[in-house]
Amino acid sequence: MRGLFRYEQKDTVMHRLDPRVKLIWVLGMSVISMLLGTPLLLIIAFLSVLPFWMIIKPSAAKVRAILFVFGTMVFGFMFTQSLFYYWGDPESPTFTIIPAAFPVIGYLTGGVHFYAEGAVYGLIQSLRFMTTVSAASAFVASTHPSELLVGLVRFVKIPRTDIWLGVPNEIAFMVSSAVGFAPSMIEESMIIISAMRARGLELKGGIRTKIRALRYIFFPMVVGLLRKGRQIAIAADARAFRATKNRTFVDELRLCMSDYVMLIYVAVLVGSGIYMSSIGFGGTVPGLGT
Repeated sequence: MRGLFRYEQKDTVMHRLDPRVKLIWVLGMSVISMLLGTPLLLIIAFLSVLPFWMIIKPSAAKVRAILFVFGTMVFGFMFTQSLFYYWGDPESPTFTIIPAAFPVIGYLTGGVHFYAEGAVYGLIQSLRFMTTVSAASAFVASTHPSELLVGLVRFVKIPRTDIWLGVPNEIAFMVSSAVGFAPSMIEESMIIISAMRARGLELKGGIRTKIRALRYIFFPMVVGLLRKGRQIAIAADARAFRATKNRTFVDELRLCMSDYVMLIYVAVLVGSGIYMSSIGFGGTVPGLGT
């Protein structure tokens, strides 16, 4: 899991793309996942991200982490929605798991039922999340935090001026720090778990053992993260962050041919999604129409 949010330094076409273009691509995939409402089209949208992963050539650890997250996501969404599907007919479930006449549990819940429509709805929602998360993970894996910072601050330049439109420096710094903070948090937790195991902490056993062990892991991890955050703040102050309103950057962002090709691809993709949604392939809840 530690490699899921980590940038991998490589020399690929995806790495050389302008970070602003990749941000627009992630936004486009998010829009596509919201517009489409059928499993087949959402699967196609999800598969459209895979060629970019093939270009990035992620490590085996990252692939395993992504597969684990996606598998858990699909199972969790489909399972929960099949049991708690509020738009179906409560009188006609696909089958009943626990009848209402069952002692205690049946009386408290009114019966636990399985709805096939809910499973389909859960699949749709999981595909939407997977499409967005997959594109965002590919963006993080191929974009250095410093490039992300420049892309957010200098997103669009007003023609014939030196004025750039983008998010404030503080928000851009916060976002870029958060992207690098996630792998640090995972590594910090792994180090703490290894240290606690070396001191005799037992993690095997029932739920009580794990909850008791979590108490010994949680507080050192929070202290470590606070210490790291303070170090980042001191480093920012030492480099005169926010001393001037207009910052200068070593690397200037310029669009090249591959960036324009990517922008055209995103425009066609989003346009196709809008068209498919407008002719009846959008929708949100199975059974309610589009």
